[in-house]
Amino acid sequence: MKHFIAFGVLWMVLNTGGARAQDPRLPESVTLEEALSLLAEHSPWTAAERARVDVAAAERVTAGMLPNPSLSYGGQRLASGANTGAVSQHQLTLEQPLLLFGQRGVRREVADLGVKAEQARVASSLAERTLAVREAFAALLARQESLRILEENQTDLGGVEQVVRGRASAGETSRYDVERIGVESRSLEVEVRNARADVEDAAGQLASLLGFPQWSPRARGTVGNTHAMPDLERLWEQAREHRPSLVAVRERQAMARGSLSLARRERLPVPSLAAGTLLTRRENSVSVYLGLSLPVPLFDRNQGAIARASAEVDAESRALDAEVAEARAELARAHAVLSGRSQALATLEHEVVERLPILRKMAEDAYREGRGSILELLDALRSLKDLRLLHLRQQEAVQQAEAAVLFASGLETLSPSR
Repeated sequence: MKHFIAFGVLWMVLNTGGARAQDPRLPESVTLEEALSLLAEHSPWTAAERARVDVAAAERVTAGMLPNPSLSYGGQRLASGANTGAVSQHQLTLEQPLLLFGQRGVRREVADLGVKAEQARVASSLAERTLAVREAFAALLARQESLRILEENQTDLGGVEQVVRGRASAGETSRYDVERIGVESRSLEVEVRNARADVEDAAGQLASLLGFPQWSPRARGTVGNTHAMPDLERLWEQAREHRPSLVAVRERQAMARGSLSLARRERLPVPSLAAGTLLTRRENSVSVYLGLSLPVPLFDRNQGAIARASAEVDAESRALDAEVAEARAELARAHAVLSGRSQALATLEHEVVERLPILRKMAEDAYREGRGSILELLDALRSLKDLRLLHLRQQEAVQQAEAAVLFASGLETLSPSR
């Protein structure tokens, strides 16, 4: 029985894993566009952020409500003395505040501004998460490519090791060459294992940012820059209009101005219309009356709310100026970094990478022909590997710099798939 239960549990676990693999939201490998689509459409983090907009939208309901009427009752009965009128009286009064000065309309406008401000905040937060996803995706691509380079180097070194062992068996080389290349092979094996761990770590980072636990995606694509960036002035024109952080501050500023208008409108008095009836007993009678009350704004004219709203408008104006200055500086920095890293990559590719196959062939030929030692061959192979990894790191740096420019300029907002 215990074995049967254990088998059933194992079958459920395997079946669950198979179901996860078939989940269209969690493919085994993703492109950058697919990762960004997962973030925008299926990520629990994005859903939680967008739910905050519904909270802000609920303020529209409150803003559109009329004030409740109030019903009051009062009664009196003759306790002693001569009856000069009625023995008992009963008074019922219904009072309704009247919003005659447009308070409800202004409240609805402020509620709408609050929704727009929250939507802009969510968009700004999503842009920041998108930047993090781009960076994590670039890191995963680079780690995968680094693993591939090391595995290729391991294969090449294995071929060289066979040649060295064959020459040692034939008495053409020393025992030292065999031991030396064996040590090099084991060292490279450690690098490969660490590289595999780095790939898993980068995949976990990407899955964590997207909000999907127990998922280890593989990235599809190429490492390096993928777009030609416009000049700085064109990027700044774009950023001023569409950078999410600037849009969010402008929406907060608009909401602060709306709150100031509402505070000024709320200082106007709210009249109340009252209607009621007066019933008397012993001397039976029914009286009706109609009344109007109006608060006199002698002391409290909503000065506190107006002062607070005015200070909020000033604070948001200063925040906008600060955000504009910071955004301009950040864009200039990101653009300069991208330009510098792209130039360095071009130099590396044209003056170094193109020569790697020639250098490799020269080192192998020299060893086979007996013109070079095993140390020279291993040094050449190690240098070639390091240069390829350097090229890869430079490509990753360019892609990271491009992601920073996309974020700083707001281009990400207009074309998320980019």
